[in-house]
Amino acid sequence: MARRETTLQAVQAKLRELISKEFRPGEKLPNERDLAEQMEVSRATVREVLGQLAAEGVVTRTWGVGTFVHDPDRVPVSISDVAALRDRITAAGHRATLCDATVARTPCPADCAEVLGLAADTTVWRVDRLFAVDEVPAAWIRDHLPLAVDGRELDPSGLMSIELDMFEFLASATGMPVRRAEIELAAVLADEEAVARLGVPAGHPLINGTQIGYSPQGVPLFHGHITVRTDVLTLRISRGG
Repeated sequence: MARRETTLQAVQAKLRELISKEFRPGEKLPNERDLAEQMEVSRATVREVLGQLAAEGVVTRTWGVGTFVHDPDRVPVSISDVAALRDRITAAGHRATLCDATVARTPCPADCAEVLGLAADTTVWRVDRLFAVDEVPAAWIRDHLPLAVDGRELDPSGLMSIELDMFEFLASATGMPVRRAEIELAAVLADEEAVARLGVPAGHPLINGTQIGYSPQGVPLFHGHITVRTDVLTLRISRGG
């Protein structure tokens, strides 16, 4: 055990030196295999050390994209708790604004209809919002929700303001606060639509999340997609108590 700890300390010292001398904030590090070869250790050791450095805030790791030297201009955003994106950005010391927002009735996409228990092409609300961090477009969110919940008609037009969040709106409109949100993440490359909305070049690495919000009784209240620029926002997931 002592020998392993010594190895980890040595590799961490080497990585710190490498980062400080050869990389600038925001730059991507080589992959684990290349670092392992350079350090002459196993990939498992490199992975563990990178995890330690990430916990200390030296680097940030984005699944499917890579490991980057910590950049103070990138906003760390936790998705472990049910909370407004606006509040997460503000808590990190940055300014959140809405670059664009629209609310419209539209036929429900098939994946959304299945989640919400609706027939295909049922009319639902679509809320399309583009969030900026310090004036830089950072997160594009497309949410779908039913026209009514338990007989209560929904009017999400207030979501066109940064002052109202989806969780706050649903709690007020339905009397059922969102108690649980599930999100599935995938690494994607920017297509034409993402290029236009987020102002990134084609093929730019992004994180796409599919999110479902549930009431305390387990009723699905909304289904949405969020596309995030990882050069502006860093998504963080925490486990454990």
